[in-house]
Amino acid sequence: MINLKEKKKGGNKVNLIICGVAFVIMLVYLFVFDKPDAVLKALQSLNPLFFILCVLFMFGYWLCESATVHTVLKSLHPTMRFRDTFTNTIIGQYFNCITPSASGGQPMQAYYFMKMGVPLGTGLTALLSRFIVYQFVLTLYSVFTLIIGFRQFGDELANKGLMPFVFIGFGVNTLVIIFLLGIAIWKNVTVKLLNGIITLLAKIKIIKHPMKFRVYLTREINKLHDNFNFLKKNVPIIIKSVILTFLQLTLYLSISYVLFRGFGLEGASLLKVISYQAFVLMIASFVPLPGAMGAAELGYSGFFKDMFGDYIGVSTMLWRILTFYLPIIVGMGFMLTLKKRGIEAPTKQDVKDNVYDVEDTNEIDNIN
Repeated sequence: MINLKEKKKGGNKVNLIICGVAFVIMLVYLFVFDKPDAVLKALQSLNPLFFILCVLFMFGYWLCESATVHTVLKSLHPTMRFRDTFTNTIIGQYFNCITPSASGGQPMQAYYFMKMGVPLGTGLTALLSRFIVYQFVLTLYSVFTLIIGFRQFGDELANKGLMPFVFIGFGVNTLVIIFLLGIAIWKNVTVKLLNGIITLLAKIKIIKHPMKFRVYLTREINKLHDNFNFLKKNVPIIIKSVILTFLQLTLYLSISYVLFRGFGLEGASLLKVISYQAFVLMIASFVPLPGAMGAAELGYSGFFKDMFGDYIGVSTMLWRILTFYLPIIVGMGFMLTLKKRGIEAPTKQDVKDNVYDVEDTNEIDNIN
C-alpha cells in the first residue's frame, strides 16, 4: 500500500548514513570473525563469471518490474517510454532500500511519474496494480516452496529452530492477502472492521488521533478497491503481470544459488535454495528498518550457514551487496541523470503540493 508521507531530504541523508554504517559493520564483522586470509581466499575461489551472472539477474529483476508497471502505464498513457519507466523503477528501488519497510519507494515513483508527464491517477494505478500482483505472486510462490520443499528439508529447519520464523513470515504474508481480498470483495465490511479496530486502539490510548487514521485508511482502501476493479476489467494485463512478476521473483530468489555454484559448491538443489531465500524474504520484508538491516543478514546466515559452510560470511556479504547496496548505488546514478534533465529530488512541500492536493481530486477514479 502506498504511504504518501514523504520524508525530508535530511531524513533520507540520515538513512543513507545508516546504510553506510551498516555496510562498514558488516565488513568489520566479516573480517573479525573470519580471518582476513580466509575472506580473501573465499573471494578468490568465486568464479567471477558467476558473480557477473548475479548482477545480470538483478538487472533482469529490475527489467521485469519495469515491464510490469509499464504494461499498465502503456494501456492508460500510450506515449510513455519504457526507458522512463525503467528509470522510475530504479528510483523506487533506491528509496525502498533507504527507507524503513520500503515505505519511500512508491511515493517517490508517483512524484517522478508526474514530473515525467504521467497523470497522478495513471501512475498510482500502475504502482498499485504492481503491488497487488506482487503480493499475490509472492504468497503463492511461498505456498509452493513450503508445500513442495517441506518434505525435503522441513526436519532440517525444525532442528535449526527456524521453522517458527518460516510460519510467522508466511502468516504475515497470508494476512496481507486476506486483507487485500477483503478490500476487493468486502470493501465496506473491511472499512467497518478497521474503523472498529481504530476505535478500540483509541480507547486504550494507543492512537491519539483516530479520525486521521480513519481518513487515511479509507482513502487507501478506496484506491486499492478501484485498482481491483481496473484489474478485473483488464485480464490480459493481469496475466502478463503475473508472468513477469513470477519471473522477477525467480531471478531474485535464484541469486543465492548462482553464488552457491560460483563457489564450486554442490549438494543443494535449486528448489531448496530458492525456498530458503523465499523464507528469508518473507521474514525480513516486515522488519521496520531500511533494507531490514540486521534481520536480513541474520536470516540469510541462519538459513544458509550449513549450505555455504566456510563461505557463509562472504556469501552473505556478496548477497547483500547485490540485493541491497547495488540498488542504492545504481539508484543514486539515475537520480543524477534526472537532475541533469532538470528533475530535482522533491522536498516535503513539493510532495504536499503535487501529490496530496492532486490526490484529493480523486483523479484515480477517473481512469476506471
